[in-house]
Amino acid sequence: MNGAVVTSSISVLVFKGLAVVVLLGVALQFFLAGMTVFGGGTGWELHSATGGVLGAPVISLFLMSTARGLQNYRRITGLLLAIYLLQVTLGALGETLPLLGALHPVNGLVMGLVSVTIVKRLRRPE
Repeated sequence: MNGAVVTSSISVLVFKGLAVVVLLGVALQFFLAGMTVFGGGTGWELHSATGGVLGAPVISLFLMSTARGLQNYRRITGLLLAIYLLQVTLGALGETLPLLGALHPVNGLVMGLVSVTIVKRLRRPE
């Protein structure tokens, strides 16, 4: 089997679903930030809460990448986890250190790009 992803496996389907959830979650985060900035949102609380919830599928993806058949995704999900942890840190430091906080949306963009890469890789056989 050579470590290849077997598309009929339940774990692979869950992995794919989680990858899509992360991608949609990152897009939602940009939407919520835009809503808040332009006055249509309720504030940063929802953006912050959604970002916290996004940690569960990100961590799950990384943990699942240790399973047989998903090991080819370990590096990229490890990268996604590291970017997520940096994102949380940048958000927390944003008010105290605005120059670091300014990197929060840039890092969010990188997180989105990594998420897109994972989803695209899952769409084609390894």
